[in-house]
Formats: sequence, structure tokens, C-alpha cells
Amino acid sequence: MCKKNIYFQNRTTIFYYYCSFLAEKMIKVWRIILFIILPLVVCNVWGQSRHALLIGIGNYPEDSGWNIIHGNNDISIIKGALLRQDFSSDNILQLIDSEATKENILLSFEKLSERIQSGDVVYLHFSGHGQQITDLNGDEDDGFDEAWIPYDARKTFSPGEYEGENHLTDDELNTLFSRLRKCVGSQGKIIIIADACHSGSGSRGRSDEEVFVRGTGDKFVIPRQGNIVRKKPEPTEWLFVAACKPYQSNYEYRSPTGEYYGVLSYVIARESKQFDACSYIDLLQEWTDSVSGLSRYPQNLDNEGQPSRRNAFMF
Repeated sequence: MCKKNIYFQNRTTIFYYYCSFLAEKMIKVWRIILFIILPLVVCNVWGQSRHALLIGIGNYPEDSGWNIIHGNNDISIIKGALLRQDFSSDNILQLIDSEATKENILLSFEKLSERIQSGDVVYLHFSGHGQQITDLNGDEDDGFDEAWIPYDARKTFSPGEYEGENHLTDDELNTLFSRLRKCVGSQGKIIIIADACHSGSGSRGRSDEEVFVRGTGDKFVIPRQGNIVRKKPEPTEWLFVAACKPYQSNYEYRSPTGEYYGVLSYVIARESKQFDACSYIDLLQEWTDSVSGLSRYPQNLDNEGQPSRRNAFMF
């Protein structure tokens, strides 16, 4: 009988010490969470800032060869949408029409990179013309880069006069985007919207309404010397959304008030959901459906990448 009591007493003692050991370990774990991990999480959420660069061009110079569109109209509605998404007006840079030269765009990217920090959200928006231009570094299978068209870029190659120096190619853009990614780190988010197109046929009349198309089917061809060594494209470390597929045209949308906007810009601007509570995949699907519903012609969004590898929310 005594041996049996001793046996149970020993088991009770062992169980007591085991529970004490676990409790001590749990206290240490909670101390780590409370004093180390939690402050980092809180600082990341509360310290996160939202920044934007908005570029909109509609009134290109007459001698540039580009037809008039309404990319400038997009900026006010996109800025309004960002303010509703908790962006501060002080953190929104914008360039409209003649302000949006290539030099000013590059300076604005530099200013943006100086403002942002690890964990921040960066939203970039370009509304204007786009064009394919001869690929000079060999990273495109079809031999042509895609380019955004700043205010001071011309439509056609002219030896000694204009040779594409003011086109903003995707190679240059990727360098700028990569610099932003280094600034915001893996915790930060980068969203790029291009309400432009690299194909199209200008504008044409339809009954009593003019139809405006962004982009051109005319390629900007630069004479090349020698062979180009083919390179592997760099991976995409941001969410890039274009208003249409490469083989489609980007038609502007005439609002009920009679003003013209990029159809993707118009859809984004009227979205009332908070983007930090929305999966970017779900949001892209809604935008795709809305663009298809508003456009009179076949037009589907084109996208690649994601805002961040850390979570699936847009902001």
C-alpha cells in the first residue's frame, strides 16, 4: 500500500514539474510575442504610408504626331479615389500634360524613392499613349519593347532630330520599379496601372460621337547595327495592370456627363471598396468585368505579378 502511494506521489510530482516547465516556456514565448514581435507588427501597420505618382497626358504637342486623347482627365478622378483609400494629398505626386516630360517623370520617380520607406504602399498610374519601340537589349521575343509616351516624345523616328530618346521603355520602367521595390522591401506593395495601349488606330467618328483610342499600331523602328544577344526577362516584383491585352485597342469611355476618361481609370475611380480589405485577385476580376461591360469593343485587362509576396490584399 505504501509503495502504491509513493508511486502516485512520484507521478504527481513529475506531472507538477512538467506543467511548471511548460508554463515557464509559454511565459517566455508570450514575452517574445509581446515585447519583440508585436511591436514590429504594430510599427509596420501604423508606420505604413501610402504614396502615389499620377501621370496623365491628353494634349500632346501638335507636331508630335500623336492624336488628342483625354489622359489628363483621369488624374482628378484617380486622385479622388486614392483619397478615399486613405492616401494623403501630400503624398500624391501628379504630372499633367506639359508637366509630364520624360525628364520630369524621372525626377518624380526620384522624389518618390526618397519619400518611401520599408513597408510602404506605392501606387503608380499612367494615362496616355503607348507604343512599341525597337528592342535594343534583346529581352523581347518579338524584337520590340513597350513604351509609355511622355509629353515630349514623338511618334516617328527621324535621324538626327528625334531617335526615341524621350520614349520611356519598359526596360527603363523596370529599373525605376525595381528601385522602388528595394525602398519598400518585401513587406511593401507596388501597384502599377497603365491606362494606355501599344496598339490602336487613332480616333474615328461613329454617328454623332467621336471614338478616342489610346496608343498606335505604328511601331517606332530604330535602325540597329549588329546582332542583339537575347536576354532573359527579369521577374515581375509588383502588380502591373494594363487596360487591354497587347493585341487589343484601349478605347476611352464617354461618361454620362459627356466627359471622356480611360475606361480602366473610370472603373477604378468609381470603386467604393477599401482596397486594403480586398484580395487583389477578386478586385482585378471585378475591374475586368466592369471594363468589359462599359467598353463597346472587346477589351480585357492584362496583368502580371502581385502587389506583394507577403499577402494577397491590394493595399
